[in-house]
Amino acid sequence: MKFPILLLTSALVFPTSANTVYTIPQGYTKVKISGAPSAGTTSLTAISVTLLNDTAFSGSVAIDSGSFNPDPDSNPATLNGTQKINVSGQTWTAGQWTTIPHVAYVADGNGGEQAFLITSHNTSGEITIVTTFSLTANVDHDKDPGTADQSRFPASTSIKIRPANTLGSIFSSQISDFVSDDRIFVWTGTEWTSFLKNGFGNWAPTTNSFGNANDAVIFPDEGMFILRSATSDINLTFFGEVPIVSQIANVKKQALLSNRVPIDTTLSGLGLNNSDWQSDDRVFVWDGSSWVGYLVNGFGNWAPVTNSFGNSNNLVISANSAVFVTRESEISDAADSAVITPLNYNPFAE
Repeated sequence: MKFPILLLTSALVFPTSANTVYTIPQGYTKVKISGAPSAGTTSLTAISVTLLNDTAFSGSVAIDSGSFNPDPDSNPATLNGTQKINVSGQTWTAGQWTTIPHVAYVADGNGGEQAFLITSHNTSGEITIVTTFSLTANVDHDKDPGTADQSRFPASTSIKIRPANTLGSIFSSQISDFVSDDRIFVWTGTEWTSFLKNGFGNWAPTTNSFGNANDAVIFPDEGMFILRSATSDINLTFFGEVPIVSQIANVKKQALLSNRVPIDTTLSGLGLNNSDWQSDDRVFVWDGSSWVGYLVNGFGNWAPVTNSFGNSNNLVISANSAVFVTRESEISDAADSAVITPLNYNPFAE
């Protein structure tokens, strides 16, 4: 996982136009799931998928501000709230975005994008997405009571719809390499959910080995923890679009967070040290055998929890890896808990 490969397409200029027209940057990355060091032991690897599936639809949308429906039971194990967005003049076919799970990448007011699962749609351009907050709710960006707040997402914006990553789509090409004692761990926000390869060649919850969880969605900001029992490595290759704008996640309390960019970044490049970050919040980086904790010290730098006077701003976070984020106090307003990961590369570099 230290040396992912990334290929970027170059900008194309059409001589008949005064404008530069860019192709969509495409690339691939290689991710290694390390084998157990010896028979009878296991290894753990934190991974994520940072390249994007191809765009199935792109267009302008209106967010229905009055349609936000919060989760009635506030149970993190169930779907959160929902909200409707509308593409004027568009016609969807039945099951177009739900027969296979799809996510809508919604552009915020600063040009970044956040992905939301599509749960339903009608045939006249309306889409219902899963969200923990109203997209048009006001956000206290600077914590200054003397300045006006504004929503993160404008009422009129744009979306890109892409197929969602699932356990099946991520691991299907290499599923024969997994053994029955291997496990995939996904953090739900409050606990780990684990999956195994069952006797039918499907991914199943460990609580129901006869089940089929191939369509379990892995969100773009979500990392995975892989426990490997066999001594051989598993090498995965991911293909897809290279992110061309900053990537947004929401972390109210705890998350196994993808590093969001398909090349190595740094601890300071994750976008975590923002106005919401508090002195008792922590980031834990998996070093191959244990979690190593980091905090923001009194100088505004990242430092190991064992040496708060240190400076770990330039600590390398490997591409397609994940870090565990935990806030000491939960952010009460989900709309105010954005983590914005900037790009550390020029996606249109020649």
